Amino acid sequence: MLDSRRKRGDSHALFTIFLIVFIDIFGFSLILPLLPFVAERFGASPLKIGLLGASYSFFQLLASPVLGFLSDRYGRKKILILSQLGSAAGFLLLGFAHSLPLIFLSRVVDGITGGNISVAQAYIADITTKKNRAKGMGIIGAAFGLGFLFGPAIGGLLSQDGFAIPALIAVFVSLFSTLTTTLFLKETVKKKSRSFLGHFLSPLPLTSFFKSLSFSGFGLFLLIFLFLNIGQATLQAIFPLWAESRFGFGPREMGWFFTYIGLWAILIQLIIMPRLVAKIGEKTSLKIGIFLWALGFLLVPFAFYPSLLWLFMPLISLGSGLANPTLQAIASKQAREDVQGESLGVMQSAGSLGRIIGPVMGGFIFQTFGKNIPFFVGFFFFILSLVLLSHRPRPKLKLI
Repeated sequence: MLDSRRKRGDSHALFTIFLIVFIDIFGFSLILPLLPFVAERFGASPLKIGLLGASYSFFQLLASPVLGFLSDRYGRKKILILSQLGSAAGFLLLGFAHSLPLIFLSRVVDGITGGNISVAQAYIADITTKKNRAKGMGIIGAAFGLGFLFGPAIGGLLSQDGFAIPALIAVFVSLFSTLTTTLFLKETVKKKSRSFLGHFLSPLPLTSFFKSLSFSGFGLFLLIFLFLNIGQATLQAIFPLWAESRFGFGPREMGWFFTYIGLWAILIQLIIMPRLVAKIGEKTSLKIGIFLWALGFLLVPFAFYPSLLWLFMPLISLGSGLANPTLQAIASKQAREDVQGESLGVMQSAGSLGRIIGPVMGGFIFQTFGKNIPFFVGFFFFILSLVLLSHRPRPKLKLI
């Protein structure tokens, strides 16, 4: 009887986290496909557009371990609310931005409080067992997919009347997400006492990073996650420009295209990924995911017609949909239960570092060497990740 009540409670908590992440991603994806066009309107080059994407990730890199630590110390709920309010402030600034520096500032504000995904992952780690951890992480992936299903299409349609309207709607969506968290999410963390020195040092990114490396195998998965994000981000910042130059896609077409990708993400996270993991295991699913991801990057430059692009891009969705939740589930099992938020925050920082390097590198390569070369650079990082995945981690170090 007690177990059935606990299962129902966990199901409700998972649904609430799903709703929170969905609303967050919906607000974020309203403006994501539009940002390159907004920056281009103010005279930004492909390299500057890459830097715009990197600015968000740079501050997210610094903030994610801090937010993860604070969620371990003070609770997941409070930090989720803080991060959602920060996103609302960033979108509000973007809505009233009339220059490129203000657009950069809006991404910085959002990036500082943009580590809430690691807090959501830590929450799922709190309420799931190691056996069903990948399925729980898949909930976040499904929320991502659903957010990207509706957000880009609505943002693309609303952009016909100006880019400020999608940004202001994203403000409203972020505030609604904050209300949802406040009313429906139950706290899973009890406050912990810690020495003054430990309280001061723990949230520092480098301290968190070296602490996480002491967990068996965690450093290897950090490096793989970094390379995967470099590969993906190499493309993300310049893909709207690539599609514009090859097929004449504008904000509206990009909105519908991202919606199509979101539909695939939902299908993968809710149907394909759980069944595949149950049948062949997390690590094999991770390898298959990275391989399909790499294959998609290799084929897309050869999409000389829009119909081929719509055929090849689902390979990227399928690959990332399999690889991301399984990698995060495997990595979360390497960390201690009492520092899940901090460790997953460090992992998100590794992802943020990749999303700093990738857009800048992609924008520079796009501008200097050709519009198709970023795809092949991304392909290289995926293959490198597969090579690393075959490496056996060293025994656990006794550092903490």
